[in-house]
Amino acid sequence: MSLDDRTAQQQLTPEERRALLRAFADRMLLKVSNMDDPEDLPGVEKAVRTAAMIERIYSRCDRAERQKSEPRKRDAERAAHEEAAIKAQVSLASTLKWSEERRQGLGHWWEAAQKAIETPAPQAATSGQTSSTMPAMPKVIYTDMTDDFEAARTELALRKPVAAQPAQIPIPPLRGPPPRSG
Repeated sequence: MSLDDRTAQQQLTPEERRALLRAFADRMLLKVSNMDDPEDLPGVEKAVRTAAMIERIYSRCDRAERQKSEPRKRDAERAAHEEAAIKAQVSLASTLKWSEERRQGLGHWWEAAQKAIETPAPQAATSGQTSSTMPAMPKVIYTDMTDDFEAARTELALRKPVAAQPAQIPIPPLRGPPPRSG
């Protein structure tokens, strides 16, 4: 029978749930320790599975206890989050105030810019050409300046680059294996 007279609809707090789980694991451990040692393979397998289950229950309870938050720490974290939220709101309000002051400072220039954005510029429609929003690229003229470079080279008495010839590097003589001692 259960020592707790609550119904299934009543909620347990996490601390109560951990206490009940730990009590259940304690009872299981006492029952297993009072049993005789298993003598055959299926008995050993059953004992190992039971011990592993008890160990999992204990580790789950321990992990939950380590992860539970302390009230002071939780309150400090909540205060830090609230402070960050207030700072963000103040920053946003000052940015909005600055942008409104800036808009008022620009006056009629701001309104003219808004009108320019809202109304597209008139496009000149000429026959045979397609209208586009991109201006036409200017025609690029390429010139060959090789002769100019050659003339400057001769005036400055520069020589043409000559293909480098590989230097003659002597190859060291091959040596045999070191003499054996012994």
